[in-house]
Amino acid sequence: MSSERRRIASAATLILVAYGLSRVLGAVRELVIANTFGTGHNLDDYRVAFGVPDLLFNLLLAGAISSAFIPVLSEYLAKNEPERARQIAGRVLNASVLILTVGAAVLFVVAPWYVSLIAFGYSPKDHELIVSLTRILLLQPIFLGAGGMVIGILTAYQRFFAQALAPLFYNGAIIVAAALFAPRYGVTALAVGVVVGAILHVGIQLPSLWRTGWRPAPALGLDDPGVRKVGRLMFPIALGLAAAQVNVFVDTILGTSLPHGRVAALRYADTIAQLPLGTFSQALAFVLFPFLARDAAVRAIDSIRHRTALALRLNIFVLVPASVGIAILGVPITAALFERGQFGQESVRQTAYALTFFSLGLAGQAATALLVRVFYALQDVITPLRISLLVIAVNLGTNVILVQLLAQGGLALGTSIAATLNAILLARALRGRLGGLEGRAILRTARRALIGVVPMALVTAGVVYGITGGSLQGGLRPLVATLAAVALAAMTYLAIQLALRSEEVGVALSVARRDRV
Repeated sequence: MSSERRRIASAATLILVAYGLSRVLGAVRELVIANTFGTGHNLDDYRVAFGVPDLLFNLLLAGAISSAFIPVLSEYLAKNEPERARQIAGRVLNASVLILTVGAAVLFVVAPWYVSLIAFGYSPKDHELIVSLTRILLLQPIFLGAGGMVIGILTAYQRFFAQALAPLFYNGAIIVAAALFAPRYGVTALAVGVVVGAILHVGIQLPSLWRTGWRPAPALGLDDPGVRKVGRLMFPIALGLAAAQVNVFVDTILGTSLPHGRVAALRYADTIAQLPLGTFSQALAFVLFPFLARDAAVRAIDSIRHRTALALRLNIFVLVPASVGIAILGVPITAALFERGQFGQESVRQTAYALTFFSLGLAGQAATALLVRVFYALQDVITPLRISLLVIAVNLGTNVILVQLLAQGGLALGTSIAATLNAILLARALRGRLGGLEGRAILRTARRALIGVVPMALVTAGVVYGITGGSLQGGLRPLVATLAAVALAAMTYLAIQLALRSEEVGVALSVARRDRV
């Protein structure tokens, strides 16, 4: 195996393991929070408050790291200009921290107005708590944004260990706050834990950043052509993300019109749904992105097409059975993870209900995350923006209608519909750009996956009902049912794929052995 492929395989293995551990800690974090608060009143206030800094964080981090920053940095490294790349990296990092700080200061001032707008269905006492939590949490995007920028720099320099540790420290701080301090200080302890976690997120990476040759310098470099290029690429993407936040804004408003606890149930369901996405799909897209950007810099279109098609096939291979499994296992998974303390059977029912609808969009979310990165690697930021604006309009319309019919399940279903539509439109546009996407191979993978999930679903449902009898009760029984069902379902699905001579089984095993990328 070539040295380049060995580096890619090593990076893929490390990031996949790190993402897996991060998702496990994320689940533990939500478990501890659920044990302390259930789907209670104050937790809804915390979830609403978290949306304000989350807006600021997503606007800059997703725009700079996942779209504009890494392709530009990779372009200079591909041209063998490491000093120039290091200079641009430092200047973009400084500018990002400054923008985040200014943004946080503005939101700190307007927090009362913003909260009264998005949480109009809540009481004045709720508004007071949400404003207080929001102002604490506004420190998070400054440090977490800086940590995200550092991750981009370290990725370009192929330093993966520190960035793999960063989310573990972030989640760990929140777990400690929820377990040790939240019982006494309430949701305020959660907010402080988030801020401490964000500080640790960037702090653990600084030694590795220092070893790249980075040194703190006050320069912003606004007249630097490289910095300006990042800004030009980032603006349309930030605009698209800002438009997407309209969905978050509307969903929050619609959620606050529902009975208390439904917003929290929706967030717990999303946490469970994100486990396969974060453990596999997002890690795959993250690892591929800098290599796609390098391929784009040298115009290696055939390589981009093949990498993209293979990643799509792997996502279908993994996420089709994962989606079916999550839909069937919604109740036992939720009960096993969360049913204790204040999180009772009604909380299980409401969370599992939303989870069923989230499961329908997993493949669409995974494909969208990958395909958007391909466009960004090609430094085409306009096409994803146009598509996202159309999808956002569709999502808004469906959510307003579906929430009336299905409550929080309608919001989850609207998200799934939007993700699927987004993936279809992006794939269609990219197919023309790359001269194809190996569509026949992708269709063969989808056909084999659908054949495999039918008996897998029957096995899963049979095992769960045989052990739990359809009960919502927590404890050991739903945990045993979930583990047994997952094990038998996985063996059934893999056996069928082997019988069908699925190529993806061999690819996955080769990557696990670091033989192929």
